[in-house]
Amino acid sequence: MYENLACFYDMFTGDVDTRKLADLLEERFKKYGNEGLRLAAQRKGRKSEKTGDENGSDISMSTLVMDVGCGTGKLAVLLSKRGYDVTGLDASPEMLEIALERAGREKSEVLWICQDMREMDTFGSYAAMYCLEDGLNHLTEEGDIGKFLKNARNFIDDGGLLIFDFLTDGYLREAAKKGVLFEDGDDGTCLWTADYQNGLMTYDIICYLRDEDRSYERLEDTVCERALETEDVTRALRENSYSVLELLEGEDGRNYVTARKV
Repeated sequence: MYENLACFYDMFTGDVDTRKLADLLEERFKKYGNEGLRLAAQRKGRKSEKTGDENGSDISMSTLVMDVGCGTGKLAVLLSKRGYDVTGLDASPEMLEIALERAGREKSEVLWICQDMREMDTFGSYAAMYCLEDGLNHLTEEGDIGKFLKNARNFIDDGGLLIFDFLTDGYLREAAKKGVLFEDGDDGTCLWTADYQNGLMTYDIICYLRDEDRSYERLEDTVCERALETEDVTRALRENSYSVLELLEGEDGRNYVTARKV
């Protein structure tokens, strides 16, 4: 997914307000997070500082966070610049290549990991994980959500946070009504066609990449998303030992969840 179109991803998501998403995360870090996250969100504590015994069992000052499905790394880099120790995880090496270049340009230190979110295997744990811009909707197979939640739990601190959004049936139905979508930028042009059936949205994407000699390369890809409903998501969280701290149901059908590992 996005293997051929990583270079266009920022164009696709140009309407996403990354600063607003970072503010949303920091509001939740400040309200629900450990002391390290709260201090960082208040702009008082910028460095990761661990306290406690020699085994590191007390990690109340941790500012370690993971961006799950980080894409081209815009949000991960921004949070890193705000004082968090960020790891960006994505299954696409093409996306991560762009993320690495972005971090270099902006002089930001982020650890990048190329892994499937359902099978993540990292060293250590995190005070918070977040997965925004409908990353969970890309898990389209039966049982995928539960598999992700169960595995993620292994890498979240005791009492740590899991924050994510998801798209409902209503959101995807409205998106499908738009028919053919068109994006044009300096690097090329993209056409999207959307088909929504039985809870599954399929985007067929054709892009024309403009070369330096003003010729064009045609690239194609298919992106699928499955609608998720609040009842199913909250049940999956309970079944995998998370407590729901906050649920914001957007009028457009994009919902936000803040949960805690218990």
